[in-house]
Amino acid sequence: MWQHMYSFAKQVLQRGYSVSYLISNEYRWMNEPHGGIFHYTSTSFNLTSILRDVISFLGCKGNNYRNFFRQSPPAGILFASWHPLNFLLMRLVKSLYPEVPIIIWVHEPYKDEKKLYGGKAIIIHLVEFFQGLCWRYIDVAIFHSFRALRLFARRYPQFRGQKKMIPLQFCDDGPEEKRGRRYLSFLGRADQAKGIDCFFKLLEAAVQEGMAVEFQIVTSSSIGNYLAKLPLQALRKLRVINSPRISDADLRKAAGNSLAVLALYKETTQSGVIPIALMKGTPIIGTNIEGITEWVNDGDTAIIVSDNPSITEINTAILRIRKNFRHMTVRCRNLYLKTFDERNWDRYYGWIKELIPVGTKGVQNN
Repeated sequence: MWQHMYSFAKQVLQRGYSVSYLISNEYRWMNEPHGGIFHYTSTSFNLTSILRDVISFLGCKGNNYRNFFRQSPPAGILFASWHPLNFLLMRLVKSLYPEVPIIIWVHEPYKDEKKLYGGKAIIIHLVEFFQGLCWRYIDVAIFHSFRALRLFARRYPQFRGQKKMIPLQFCDDGPEEKRGRRYLSFLGRADQAKGIDCFFKLLEAAVQEGMAVEFQIVTSSSIGNYLAKLPLQALRKLRVINSPRISDADLRKAAGNSLAVLALYKETTQSGVIPIALMKGTPIIGTNIEGITEWVNDGDTAIIVSDNPSITEINTAILRIRKNFRHMTVRCRNLYLKTFDERNWDRYYGWIKELIPVGTKGVQNN
């Protein structure tokens, strides 16, 4: 999400706006040298610290936010990521500046057909509760897939703001020309909804079948329990990058050395992994769900498999990709440039220039 926010702000700066970020101190390490002013106002990184920040706001710290917005009147505010403070901040801003437009990226809209896995169930319910409080203050809600937009419209028909679907936007650092790609890679958060169980099951099966392919996982999630259960032969077939802090460079490098990126998701409305893979010209092996098939086509930029694929299905997918890789990698790269690259900003976000004319006091990013 940092990459997504940074890409947006970079384009905004190039069009004559000023930018301020209002983010948690826990993400200070992610910042890259570029324009913009940073304000670190919270410590949020887990549920406990989130609740602590909310309590602080309701106490004395609320005045700090009020003074911040009075000293730096915004021309518009974009809420780039979910946080319970969003509701309190929206209410505060609208009380101070009723005409200032509020825009929000909606990453997890209400799902009628929920498939909740473990601790994510708590997060989803919290997101829905606090988002439900926010809609009265929001002028523009942006969704990153048509599926997300439809689910939202079904759940919140009373929302009177503008609704827009805009794909996730990323800064391009070019395709990967490296030959001899060797990995099937799992990138990002390792939970059941993202198919982490399926990944390790396929790894063990591939070793038993003697498949000539290696696996790779790059995640900040805790996966020690999975690794402890793997036989030695499987561990030798697995490249692991596992740290509490995974950078954008780590993810991009891994996508670039992969034969294919696995997106064996059980449920998703969007995926930041897909644009990163496409940027590097790397095909997707993905499940047949709309959050994936909305963006990629079987045999063109991806190989689509069942929601619980067998090792035979995966082997067939690998053979298809190896046979057609030269053509698929070009199509992946073209799809990225056409759909997800930040240089499409005017096509997707040109309306902001009418909503917030250039020359007004900067744009805040939260």
